[in-house]
Amino acid sequence: MKTARLRIPAAVLAIIMSLSGCYFFPEEEKLLDPPVIAPDEVAYSTFTARRKTIESTINVTGYVKSKKEAECYFTAYTGQIKNVYVRAGEFVNEGDLIAEMNVGELEYLLEIQKLEVEAAQLRYSSSGSQADKLDLEIAQSTLEMYQARYDGAKVFAPMSGQVSYVYKIDPGTEFDPYKVIARIVDPEDLYVAASYDGDAKDFEVGDKVTVTVESDEYGCTVYYTPHEAAADGADDKKALYADFDSSAPSFAYLGAIANIKKVKSVSENAVVIPKNLVKTDGDRTYVQVFEDGQKKEKDVVLGITNATEAEITEGLDAGEAVIIR
Repeated sequence: MKTARLRIPAAVLAIIMSLSGCYFFPEEEKLLDPPVIAPDEVAYSTFTARRKTIESTINVTGYVKSKKEAECYFTAYTGQIKNVYVRAGEFVNEGDLIAEMNVGELEYLLEIQKLEVEAAQLRYSSSGSQADKLDLEIAQSTLEMYQARYDGAKVFAPMSGQVSYVYKIDPGTEFDPYKVIARIVDPEDLYVAASYDGDAKDFEVGDKVTVTVESDEYGCTVYYTPHEAAADGADDKKALYADFDSSAPSFAYLGAIANIKKVKSVSENAVVIPKNLVKTDGDRTYVQVFEDGQKKEKDVVLGITNATEAEITEGLDAGEAVIIR
């Protein structure tokens, strides 16, 4: 017995497969939407604009000096110190002995030479000879040499006043000529001296300034400026001098640093922010503020500025948050 086989034409088979393809292959998976990443919230550091008084100032560093002072020093030769007779703070009179050197046997030689001159004078007066005259001249010349050397071993006060400085030195130590061993000043006539490199027009005679010595402030009045120095042909064309008005530091502060401050302009109840928060772009001046949760830029107009602060006259109000970074 033969088994009958069902023959299906190839064209029909192709149609069936195309209609039923989903039954032969797995179903495709749906693609997921890409994840949405929320941006991190930006945190800003801010400075709150506030109202305060702002000043524009000129600051110069000078020193406390005395208008009348004199230095004491040996002029003849290098020698060993015998003694220094004054101390800082003491008052002296003109002609007082300040210090002297060891002279060894010079004092003895000086006295002997005085006698030699007297003897030579007697011989010449008696004889009148040229030889005795020559001996007298030689004796006098030798005496003058000894006297000059003896006098050069002493230093006397060239003025009356207060000793502001004494070189600390032990007896027997060698000391060179023209090296200052003491300084005498008039303690009642102190002033501030400085050298100003800025515009000569910044200071005028009569300007009121504040001078700080150590931590104490003093009112002063300018009496000499670079303008006067240039007109006078002074060695220091940048000289700036100011007198203390009512009170002055003690002589102990002679040579101390004195900071001079002149107020050029002042604005009270001004809107003020740190100067470094002001930005520029060409002719534009602006600040960045944090407003309504966003960073914004605001054009501003500047008033007084100094080394650390800036006054805002337009474009920013007190209380606004200016972005630092």
